[in-house]
Amino acid sequence: MMLFDKLGESARPAPPRKAALLFAALTAVLLLASAALQLRASAARWIDFGSTVGPHELSVESDQYDYYLPYGEFFPLANTGFPLGIAMILQALALLCLLAALGALRERTSRAVLFTALLLGVLAALGFALQGLHALLSALERQPSALLDSQLFSLALLIGFLALCALSILCFFSIPLLGLAAAFLLGSTLVGYYLSSYLLTALLTGYVSHDTTPGTETTVALSTAAASITMLAALISLACQRRK
Repeated sequence: MMLFDKLGESARPAPPRKAALLFAALTAVLLLASAALQLRASAARWIDFGSTVGPHELSVESDQYDYYLPYGEFFPLANTGFPLGIAMILQALALLCLLAALGALRERTSRAVLFTALLLGVLAALGFALQGLHALLSALERQPSALLDSQLFSLALLIGFLALCALSILCFFSIPLLGLAAAFLLGSTLVGYYLSSYLLTALLTGYVSHDTTPGTETTVALSTAAASITMLAALISLACQRRK
């Protein structure tokens, strides 16, 4: 009986360290701030600016007002590009904090998993950071930034999306809630933006716009908010495990 008791005790995961709780909390806060800034930018386009557009003027749905990835004939709207740029950079930092939380729980994952997660996470965070930088520069210069002309920029965004997909799966098998939070962040990638415009938001509005479906950026922001709530749930779960 003593042998089985010892085996049972050794099978239990080690209590989470304080660092894991700290980084999980920081991830949740950063994601919440990112979601709030994204919602502010979306409201600036669809509510603030949308209410000023007359029936004979260019529709607010026009891609000239797309601030998520400015390109072509871009017309920057107030309180759109800067909030989004900051939001994406905060999201990149949040992803790094998520990796730090995973690293603080290293007793539950192998070194190979941690190394792979670190590599994938850095690539995904780089994609968000570049996306945010492009939005900031475009808003500052009032035209699409030079980043858009670089093939490396497009490649980095694609690699970041694929890396985030792999990271969410990898984290899910180690710490399910961390994996779910990472999966929700896929909604704010460029791929997630287009899926939102042509699928999720289109279902809510009842139609697909020829340019941008109204409220697309709001749906994207809600995916970030969902990631923040998931990280809060992870924090509560880890805190309860530490008390036992």
